[in-house]
Amino acid sequence: MPDTLTQALPESFQLGSMRIFPNMVLAPMAGVTDSVFRRLVLSLGGCGLVVSEMTNAASVSPKAMKRHRLLDYLPEERPISIQLSGNDPDLVATAARFVEELGPDVIDINCGCPSPKVTGGGHGSALLKDLPKMQQMLKAVYAAINIPFTLKFRAGWDEQSLNYIDTAKIAEDAGCAAITLHPRTKVQGYSGDADWSRVAEVVQAVSIPVIGSGDVRTPADALARLEQTGVAAVMIGRAAMANPWIFRQIAQLRAGEPMFVPTPSDKRDLLVRYVDMCAETMVERQALGKLKQLIGQFSIGLYASNQLRRDVQRANEIEAAKAIIANFFEPFISGAVEAVEVPDEIAVIKEGCENGANN
Repeated sequence: MPDTLTQALPESFQLGSMRIFPNMVLAPMAGVTDSVFRRLVLSLGGCGLVVSEMTNAASVSPKAMKRHRLLDYLPEERPISIQLSGNDPDLVATAARFVEELGPDVIDINCGCPSPKVTGGGHGSALLKDLPKMQQMLKAVYAAINIPFTLKFRAGWDEQSLNYIDTAKIAEDAGCAAITLHPRTKVQGYSGDADWSRVAEVVQAVSIPVIGSGDVRTPADALARLEQTGVAAVMIGRAAMANPWIFRQIAQLRAGEPMFVPTPSDKRDLLVRYVDMCAETMVERQALGKLKQLIGQFSIGLYASNQLRRDVQRANEIEAAKAIIANFFEPFISGAVEAVEVPDEIAVIKEGCENGANN
């Protein structure tokens, strides 16, 4: 991509009264984008907005909140968006009002998750089959809160019911400050390719900012999506698990600077830092579980990474897992083994949405 073109691409976008800079967004991923992971990504630079894990609106109440920490965040995570799901307009509006009192900058409504566990309850992508109810829900949220709210959705339930243009216009009419389209269908799940021509169509159909999501695997992918579709921003999920430095690299590529390439030492240190951060607020079992989840994506492309994944998955203590990580990277750091990157597709997180996996 020529430098002149790169420098001409938009670097920010308006979300309500806020200017989001840079215009790169960390996607909501179930079980992944908790406060620790969000802070880790933000500390590396280049990310302008983070989104929480999806929270069921039915679990949003003072009593229920004692059972989970999905809505927890720290001041250094701002601007932050909290994502809710549900299918009862009044319930979702009430939950949004409660969440607003917690002080986030944005509330996001999920109508895109394709997980059967979610759609089976009428949430997520299920609402693509009932646009009148979705419209009612969005209008109820708009009436209930004062901060900006957004909608995340898919292209339709299946190829025979593509309704992404209608959904986008409904969201705009209901008062959404911005919308995010992942251009696969619910039935498509995580298979095939994300058709960004659909995102470009939505950009032309509405006047509010459009964020595009799906199959952004490299820094060049992100800038190409901005150029080709005219989106206001790009959302990145799984690629940020495989390469948490991707937002920093996008900023460098945009500026025409050499891109940071993490060394084996950088990768080792980040994994250790991540599990240590988790251990600060979680019991050991939970912190270890977070590491095991991240390692599945993070190690993709590393030479002989299958062994690293297997060994970490078998670890029962944090210190044992850290020793495994140190031992794996030591030959690369010492130069005994060349740190060769091997081609590999970004894996799909089986449990979750985008909220987990459709980026």
